[in-house]
Amino acid sequence: MRICDVFREGQWRFCRCRDRHIQSLVIEIRTFQLTLTDGRDEVLWKRGANDYGTKFNSSETWDQIMVHKETVLWSKIVWFPQGVPRFAFITWLAVKDRLATGHRSRRWGQPQHCLYCGEPDETRDHLFFVCPYTFTLWLKMVGNLFGTDPDPDWDITLSTVLSRSYDRLTFILLRLVLQVTIYFIWREHNDRKHGTSNKTVEQLANLIDKIVRNRISCTKYTLNPRLQGLMIRWFAAHDTAH
Repeated sequence: MRICDVFREGQWRFCRCRDRHIQSLVIEIRTFQLTLTDGRDEVLWKRGANDYGTKFNSSETWDQIMVHKETVLWSKIVWFPQGVPRFAFITWLAVKDRLATGHRSRRWGQPQHCLYCGEPDETRDHLFFVCPYTFTLWLKMVGNLFGTDPDPDWDITLSTVLSRSYDRLTFILLRLVLQVTIYFIWREHNDRKHGTSNKTVEQLANLIDKIVRNRISCTKYTLNPRLQGLMIRWFAAHDTAH
């Protein structure tokens, strides 16, 4: 129904209705001051407070309906342009401690242990990176990107990434290798749980290294002045690690 069909000669003209909800709506509409022009009705999209336009813009519409919350510090670790969505998603779950570790599964009546070292209480913090297997893997993958000896503590690891001052290339690689390592530790964990894998640290390290190098290549770093030297920095980070 068009507005001009129910608003004629300066008056609202609605059909009678017994529905209380519609009656309440009609009362609200009647209190709205409306002046019609000779122009045609048109759809306007809200772009901001008291700002409307004729063209639809997805980002502006999303900004209107989304719930705005304060940006958390760890968002820089999870979301960045060179990241990969599937790695970022698992990292986000890890940061929120929402991965179905043995510690959480125990609450559901499914007692489990660490599938890497046998630790009875398999928590998020144990997997990343207190477990001897995963910490050994992390040491191999991070190389000298930290600029100091990595700590197996989860909170210290995140705090170090966020608080220290790194050059652009190092910061990109540090976040990327952290995400890829978390992802493949978790995937190997699930594969072992279902008896389909039992990779050594060296095998998993080679797989992670390949994925990181492939991702670096996909950024077309040689064509981007801000990313030039990204692959060289990755290789340099591991020259002293082997």
